[in-house]
Amino acid sequence: MKYFALISTLYIFLGSLISSLPSIAAEKNSITTDIENQADITLSKITLEKVLRIAAETHPSIAQRLSEQGASDYSVAGARWQRWPGFSMSSSRGPLGSTLTELQLEQPIWTGGRITATINAAEARAAAARHSVLETRKIIIERAINAYAEAMRLQSRITIADAAIEDFEQLTAMIDRRVESGISPKADAVNVRARLQQASSERLQLYLQRRNIRTEIELLIGQSFSDLVVPQALLPAAISLEDAVHITLENAPELARINAEERVAEETIAATRSNLSPSLSLRYQRIFGGGALYATDQLFLGVTYQPGSGLSSLSAISEAEARRTGTTYAREVIRLELTNRVRNLWQQSESSRRELTVLSALVASTQEVYASCLRQFPVGRRTWLELLLARRDATQAQYALSDTQWTGFAAELKLQLITGELAARNYRINTEVSE
Repeated sequence: MKYFALISTLYIFLGSLISSLPSIAAEKNSITTDIENQADITLSKITLEKVLRIAAETHPSIAQRLSEQGASDYSVAGARWQRWPGFSMSSSRGPLGSTLTELQLEQPIWTGGRITATINAAEARAAAARHSVLETRKIIIERAINAYAEAMRLQSRITIADAAIEDFEQLTAMIDRRVESGISPKADAVNVRARLQQASSERLQLYLQRRNIRTEIELLIGQSFSDLVVPQALLPAAISLEDAVHITLENAPELARINAEERVAEETIAATRSNLSPSLSLRYQRIFGGGALYATDQLFLGVTYQPGSGLSSLSAISEAEARRTGTTYAREVIRLELTNRVRNLWQQSESSRRELTVLSALVASTQEVYASCLRQFPVGRRTWLELLLARRDATQAQYALSDTQWTGFAAELKLQLITGELAARNYRINTEVSE
């Protein structure tokens, strides 16, 4: 009976193990699928909007500014605690050898404006830290725009270079047949192969540049991707140049930060001048261990006057005034830089839109010339050199069109960034097909 029970138990265990194998395999397949899905998510295509949002939220420089903002908020809380009573305790040995312990509470009543100036200065520093976050975010977003537009420009150039290489390979095959037939000289074959090698070298350089710019984008967003999605053309600006300049100056975080720093300088001047005035406080003092020689409890008004060593207070006031003057000049410099930047971006955007029409016509005409030379060369109405030059002109026209297109795209998007329009839309790209 014992053996029978043992065998029965063994059969039950093996049956449960065999029945669990499909579930284990299914779980393994599920885990493998999850890992593959995560890899697909990590290496999926990424859009410009997603790049801008990720860079604006996760870049370490922005996280650093946010930490500084949090520290400045704690500084404001610490400055406000100066209005509350202060507690101190000291211990010393009395004249009779006994240990004296002194407890003191001090409530400031009048400090010549020092506490108010210190609080205002801390609040101004907190405001400057908040505007520094916005300023840093704008810098990171601009870097992302430049990198994305450059990646698109290089990708377009690579496509153009691939088409040129394909044409040169066809021309090489054609001229080889003519050389073998004795119709064309060998110099023509050497010439077209040189141009083929040049086009291949240009494509290799473009691939290298694109890899570098993709690495820069991955560092900006902190993740990898398989490819970049080509964005649609942007809608033209709906405001005038004067309005763009006005909006930029009104919303610029750089100017807001400078204004906050100027308030810090002004409050520092007020706090330094308060040192030239005495401060008045209500004090309560209690002494333990003094016996009959010392009063146990005392409540009195205390006057403190600490002007500093020599004329150090006056020097500190002059230093603070000089710093305030420096922030005034810095604000004017930033206003000029922002105005000039808006004008440059506006002009670059407008000129790019005008040039696109001209360059599109140029690309069409150069391609027609190349096609015409390709038809006329076999019948002797065009030379081999003219045919190669026509192909080169077509390639250069396409390069110029691509460069102008993506340079103008970056200029228009940076103009939306600097005027605050892009951030107001949560970095949604306002394209011609999105509305």
